[in-house]
Amino acid sequence: MDGSSEFTTWVALAGAAIFAGLCAIFSSSPWALIPAALIGAWLGYKGERLCRAYLERAMARNRSR
Repeated sequence: MDGSSEFTTWVALAGAAIFAGLCAIFSSSPWALIPAALIGAWLGYKGERLCRAYLERAMARNRSR
């Protein structure tokens, strides 16, 4: 699987939105929302990379059978 920077961007943005939304439920301070969005973007990016690597290994295993 070739890397898709557009897909990675959307996953990172979704992670940022979800994490910031959860943080907004508990705190309305913009000083809490900004780091929450950055952390969510980082978690989304890393999660996408891990899942992509897992899928690449699984597809390679299936091809070798």
